[in-house]
Amino acid sequence: MPTAIRYNIRSEKDGANVKVTYDLRVPVGGSALIASFSLAVDGKELIDNTHWVPGQVQFNGMQFIHLQHPESDVTVAFSISSNEGWIAANSAVLRGERRFDEVVFSGS
Repeated sequence: MPTAIRYNIRSEKDGANVKVTYDLRVPVGGSALIASFSLAVDGKELIDNTHWVPGQVQFNGMQFIHLQHPESDVTVAFSISSNEGWIAANSAVLRGERRFDEVVFSGS
């Protein structure tokens, strides 16, 4: 059975501004590695795949995005995979009718 990657991804909307923080880790002592990570808000990819290095055991950071139409709903989507075939992916909506909104994804 593939080893699960631990992840916590938080998107916080404040008007037209969205802050996204992410923390991915593989369990210590295992053979799992992070093979890929994709994170998008409103269709805009936040992870610079030209600098992404597969095979990491930890990856974290923070990104900011300015919404062109903050009154509209926007989708936050992610996908993560490991070298052992483990995959996690999900999406949720930051609601345009709310000035402040939050989406959180987490897994073992």
